[in-house]
Amino acid sequence: MRNRLWLVALMGLLGACNGGDNSGGNTAPSAPNTVAGLVTDIGSGVRLSGVTVRVVGSSRTTTTDARGEFELRGLPAGLVKLDFEKTGYAPGHGIAESADSAQTVLVALKKDGTEQSYNPTQARTLFQRTEAGPYAVIFQPNSLETTDTNLRVVVTPLDPTKEDAALPGDLVAGGASPTPLAPVTFAEFSILDSQNRRINLKPGSSAIVELPIPPELRSQYKIGDKIHCYAYNPQTGRWEDFVEGTVERSSVDGTTPVLRASIRHFSWYGGAPTVQEQECVDIEVRGRDGPLDGAVVTARPGLRAVTNRLGQASITIQKGVPVNFVATKTYTDTFVDSRGNLIPKPGAKVIDIGKVYEDDLIGLDGQNYSRRPGPCPAASSQSVRAAATNPLPIPVAPAPEGFFEASALLQPGGAVFVLLEKGIPNADGDLEDAEPASGAQITLSDSLGNTVTLSELAPGTGNYIASNFNIVAGRRYTLSIDADGNGSIDGSGSAFALGNVNWSNLADGGSYSAASLTATWNDSAASQPGYSALYQVIFQRQGGSGVSDFAFYLGSELSFAPRAQTDPPTPLAPGTYTVMLNAFSGAFNGGNLDITDNITGIGMQGQIFSLQAINPITITLSP
Repeated sequence: MRNRLWLVALMGLLGACNGGDNSGGNTAPSAPNTVAGLVTDIGSGVRLSGVTVRVVGSSRTTTTDARGEFELRGLPAGLVKLDFEKTGYAPGHGIAESADSAQTVLVALKKDGTEQSYNPTQARTLFQRTEAGPYAVIFQPNSLETTDTNLRVVVTPLDPTKEDAALPGDLVAGGASPTPLAPVTFAEFSILDSQNRRINLKPGSSAIVELPIPPELRSQYKIGDKIHCYAYNPQTGRWEDFVEGTVERSSVDGTTPVLRASIRHFSWYGGAPTVQEQECVDIEVRGRDGPLDGAVVTARPGLRAVTNRLGQASITIQKGVPVNFVATKTYTDTFVDSRGNLIPKPGAKVIDIGKVYEDDLIGLDGQNYSRRPGPCPAASSQSVRAAATNPLPIPVAPAPEGFFEASALLQPGGAVFVLLEKGIPNADGDLEDAEPASGAQITLSDSLGNTVTLSELAPGTGNYIASNFNIVAGRRYTLSIDADGNGSIDGSGSAFALGNVNWSNLADGGSYSAASLTATWNDSAASQPGYSALYQVIFQRQGGSGVSDFAFYLGSELSFAPRAQTDPPTPLAPGTYTVMLNAFSGAFNGGNLDITDNITGIGMQGQIFSLQAINPITITLSP
């Protein structure tokens, strides 16, 4: 998988539909008081079988099948709270309404963090390192409700700029009049005793947690800022237990900006201020035969709504930020034939899913979709509402049965290149017997609303390009992929195109003092809100191979003092040096230039990235 990313980079630096005939209609059965769902791995998009699904407050349980799906019928009317458990994953949770037609729960599970031992009679700080920084929990002695001294603690980090689909329930505060929350940083905290039972804090006790601010959000949250914090309550299906946290420097590494807050109950926990600027946007869910009644639509950051007989609803979202819309519709006792039609079949089910990611609600045709200032009226999703004039369309279709992987290069000043493959993922998440995925519908949009549809270089190659769309340095781009060409987005991801990176105080042929040199460089996009990049600098003395002939840097700062890796560090040896500067953004993270999947979806994973190699220079270092 990782080699394919570099193949896409090399390609860039060197240079369908199967949705049926629309005769199936939207009149297929959808059983009342039924909840169906699909469970996937948030990191890979793989469907997860064998997940235990429990109805909270009931003895009802079931297990996901080989396709990662489940169904529960005959549920009491009202809000249904569900718990999801699978060995090796953090606990998952979901909610749905048991009503007059089946509703759908989409759950993405996150793999557990590293298990650590803990004796609760001691004060201790435990943490999980990530590319964003250390996620930490700080225990006071004898604060846990147990006498067991052999506990296991698991901290599972979650970066909502990449993994918000794994957050449980609806990210809202309040009850009858909910208010959307804007996710910042989260983690799940599990404390297990020697009998594998979950342990929590004693009444009146608390612990301290530190959650790194994601790099993309650090320009918005500064040291000393206050952020509202919430814990997810599986019993109520709501985010509760509000406290206020503060952005501080990590007590673990002393540098990472983290949200530090008190926690009174271990579960999913994180920072999410209430959304102050809201707007009401009209949407329309479209199925096989036009507008779709009874589809459930959720927005993040935002609320949820159910479409009326026109297939429309109005939904409250956060104003001025990218918003993810997800629409679902479940048909029971039904299957989809080879032409995309819904055919009766007892015991079968069809889960239709549609996803739209909108940076600024600008349509593909350049027209603004219908929206109004402030939250939507409470009754706006009822069927008596008049038809919207220009609703945001959300097409739905079954999630792909295959598995897809995408690698996308943003080449500033040039084009975008995408390699799309399909195959079977192995235990490591890499595709086996991968083959090109032809016939996909792929679009790229920037933060200004400009959008382009990519074309396949040649049928059957799986190589897609938008050569007539100029990638602007320092601009954020979102890639949306309909891998099987059925009209529904299967996966999406975003990244910044690198800015123009150049040396600011080094020049080819220059001479410098090894003892006092600090190399600096410029990045034209460094001041962009949310922008983050990694820079790699290498000093190598020509003809030298000793420890004093080499210096290396990898990080996000725009300066580096080259020193030999001695203890303590010393100036480099005098001589002639080749100096290299490379820059990376998007899927590249961490001190080891780790490659992470930032294109995610059901049955899809991949990377969208940007890189720049500055021409090597030769300099002379004197003592």
